[in-house]
Parts: sequence; C-alpha cells; structure tokens
Amino acid sequence: LELLTMDWLRQMLGLPENFFGVIADTASSNTLYALAAAREIHPEFRLREEGMSGRADLPRMVIYCSEEAHSSVDKAVMTLGFGLEALRKIPTDTALRMDPQALATEIEHDRRLGRVPFAVVATVGTTSTTAIDPVGAIAEICDRQKMWLHVDASYGGTAAIVPEMRHVLDGCDRADSLVVNPHKWLFTPMDCSALYTRRPELLKRAFQHIPEFLVVSEGEGVTNLMDYGIALGRRFRALKLWFVIRSFGVEGLQSLIREHIRIARQLGEWIDGDSEFERMADVNFSTVVFRHCPPGMRGSELDDHNARLLQDVLERREVYLSHTRVRGSYALRIAIGNIHTTEAHVRRALELIKEAARSGG
Repeated sequence: LELLTMDWLRQMLGLPENFFGVIADTASSNTLYALAAAREIHPEFRLREEGMSGRADLPRMVIYCSEEAHSSVDKAVMTLGFGLEALRKIPTDTALRMDPQALATEIEHDRRLGRVPFAVVATVGTTSTTAIDPVGAIAEICDRQKMWLHVDASYGGTAAIVPEMRHVLDGCDRADSLVVNPHKWLFTPMDCSALYTRRPELLKRAFQHIPEFLVVSEGEGVTNLMDYGIALGRRFRALKLWFVIRSFGVEGLQSLIREHIRIARQLGEWIDGDSEFERMADVNFSTVVFRHCPPGMRGSELDDHNARLLQDVLERREVYLSHTRVRGSYALRIAIGNIHTTEAHVRRALELIKEAARSGG
C-alpha cells in the first residue's frame, strides 16, 4: 500500500515515473537519509566500510544550502559526521532565494582548496518566508559538478497538485531526491513525510544491512522498505495518506489548497493596501509574512512592538500566529493550512492585530 500511495502522490505532484518513494516520520529524517545516500556517489571513499573518523586520506566533503534553509540540514550534517564547518550557507537574492552564481562561485572555491563538494539542498517554500529556490539553475550546476541535488519541498511542494501551481516544482525532475510532507499541507495527521529519489540504489546502499536473523525469502519484485532508512519496524503511515486521498479525491484536495492560496493572496492585498502594515515577503503559497508599522517607529523599537503584538494576540486565545525574522527584522506570520479555515477567520486575525496595536501592544 505504501508503494501504491506514494505512486499516487507522485502522479499528483507531476514527478517523473522513475522517482521511487518511501515514507518516514518527518522531513528532518528524510533530509538526513537523502544526504546519507548522497555520500554514495563517491564509492571510492569507502564511507560505508571505513567511515570518516581518523582518516587522513579522506578529503573534506562539503554540502551547500541557502541561508534560508531549514535547520534540519544543519542537524543532518552534524549527525552524519561531516561537521557544521562542512556546510556552506549560500546568500540569497532580494526574494530570499538561493543565488545560483554565488553557489557556483563557492563550489569552485572549495574545489581549488582540495575539498569535495558533493551535495546541494535547495528549498521549495522556505520555512520563514516560503521562498522558492531556482531549482532548475541549481540542477544545472549540480549536473556540471556531478553533485547530488536534494530538494526540500516539505511545505511548498504540495501546491504542485494544483495544475496552475505545478511550476513551483520546475526543475525538480532533475533532482536526485525530494521530500514533501503530507502532514504539513495535505491534511494528513502527523507524522507522514514522503521521500522520493531517482537513485534508489544509492539510498539502498546507504542503509541496507541484513544479518542472518533478518534473511527471509521474498517473492520476485518485492521491495523491502527496511532497506531505505534506519527503521526495521515501520509504522503503517501510508494508510492515513491513502485514506486522505480516497476521502477527498484529487479534485477535492486541489480545491482546498487552491482556496488556501486564494485567501493568502487576499490577505496580502489587504496588507499592501493598509498603511499600518508592511508585507515582508512574497506570497508564494498560503503563508503571509508581514509586520505592523506605526509611523516613525523603526529598528529594535519596531521589532519589540511586533513581538508585543504577537504575545497580546496569542494571549487572547482566539487565533494562532507565529513569527520569524526577515533580513534580521522581526516579522509576523499567518499560515493557512486547516481545512476549516475561511477568509473570515483570516480577516479576524488581522483585526485582532489592529486591536492589539490600538490598545498599546
């Protein structure tokens, strides 16, 4: 059922037929699995057999992501033994997307120093601002440099099931691996994270280890999913995703996501048309990033003002907002992802922020 459900989702997302899919708990785990597979593009280093510790013969291996990438990339690099010094945070452009030219320059710099660039993590829908890295341009670099490309589309990738949003995954057909989380925006209960790869043999090489007590006779063509990650015993996560797809249907899911995007764009228009507010990032999906801007207030005073507003609104226990920092400035975030959220709910959230501001928040 997991293979079937993952193939359904693959088709919904418009990914190529040669993408093999497996389910894990979260994108943090799947990003780690993807980077473990990426190590196997260099079998000459014998990392599976000899590891990395104490090896003077092993060159420094380097991974790249944008300065807006999720912290799970850092944690994967730490856990796999590369160390944080092996992770390069690439600058972003005015839309907070990874700068491909800066990436290419950094890779060439590392090569000149004798290091081995081997993987790039691009993002479709960054956590803070939902920025979309230029995956196509990054894929060109990875092809040229013979590097693994992993795409973190855990949030934004789901939008691609809507035909008019399919462009958000442009270039992802050239990725070596991609993660998308049905538990984020496909209305599936926690936890359910889908990892796709067009190189399943390397993912299998990274994790397959079969002691005698696990040797069983399997029918021809059977895929044993224990070979594609850490876990031997695996929860039946596919069942709840299967139920969601069967219950809503593809058109029903498309309708819900399309409406969330419409509401977010409407909120963006309200913010743009209100002199009290400033939008801090593009509205790419269903998350809007902004701040309240009283006349004459700036810098740390403005940051503190918005932090107080957030706390005041949360203490009313009517809506839930979150925050982030954009280029160092404190910003508020409204994320629309529940099947019951309507335009009226979002309008009320904006009104509550205004009320908090008027009351001295």
